[in-house]
Parts: sequence; structure tokens; C-alpha cells
Amino acid sequence: MYKYSTKFKDESKVAKARVEDVDASFKDLIAVCDNIRLRRTDIALDMLEKASKGLIPLRYWKHNAHMGHRHELLGQKGRYPKKAAGIVLKALKSVISNARAKGLGEDRLIVIHAAANKQNIYRRLQPKGLRKRHDYETARIELAVAEIVRKEKPAKAKKEPTKAEKPHKAKEPKASEAKQ
Repeated sequence: MYKYSTKFKDESKVAKARVEDVDASFKDLIAVCDNIRLRRTDIALDMLEKASKGLIPLRYWKHNAHMGHRHELLGQKGRYPKKAAGIVLKALKSVISNARAKGLGEDRLIVIHAAANKQNIYRRLQPKGLRKRHDYETARIELAVAEIVRKEKPAKAKKEPTKAEKPHKAKEPKASEAKQ
């Protein structure tokens, strides 16, 4: 039984999806998940479709040492992770369909949880007696969406201003003073 890295208060209002043993760089997956977290799903879908085609770069907050700056990101560090964006795009479509099956409003979904982690490291030795080792790493992606619920503020009853709060009216000159 796998566990999610976060717990949700009301599971009936949250749709989840998880992808295991992904053959992609977990560092790129982390950057892609960071870019879609706390965004509406329609905006996230559009961003991931463009990123998977290589049309827009994604910002890297972590694992960005010696990385180039992108003028599209206003001088911030970033790259074009096409493979990772395509994998997260499939997972996002899956979580949206899970939300639709749960009866959540499809047009009001927000990505509340997006995480990627390193899962397994498979050690591989070079053949013919050479002692070089290459590690094959797999990753895991977790996504969760919830419906946006806007709390309406109760209408405030208008109260009568007190004497101190009432605006002062300018005194009009009396008729006798106006003649002078």
C-alpha cells in the first residue's frame, strides 16, 4: 500500500493520481511540479502542453547551479524539460478525469499538491570486468486537485453614523449677513 506524502482533511473533495517508476530525471520532474502547483488546471494544462513541445521554458527553483538565464522568464534560471512536462501532463489529465468521476466541477479545479521524488536506484555494472558503475534511477509523481470553493462574505448591515462620525455641514450665512 502506497501512501501520499500529504494528508487531506476531506478526501471526498480531493482527486488524486500517482505515477510510479517513471524513467525521467526526478530533478526535472520537481521543476515541472513546482511550476504547476497552486494553479488552476486549465492554466496548468496549457502550460504543460507548450512546455512539452518546447515552446516555453519552465523556471527551476532547485537544482539550478550553473544553469543559464532565460529572457522569457525575465532573467530567471530555467530550461525546456520536454520529457518531464509530457509525463506530468499525462498525470494531470488522469487526475482531472478522476475528479470528473468523483463529481467535482471540472472548470473550478486547482492543483493543491504536486510532488516528484526519487523512487528506486538500480545499480548497473559495466561489462567485461570494468569497475565503473552506472545508476539507473526512477521517479514517482503525485498530483492532487480540489475544487475551488469561494466563501461569500456576509453582507454587512449599514449602521447609522454616530454624532462624532457625521460630516460637518458648512454653515450658510444668514440673510441679514448676506446683505452687508
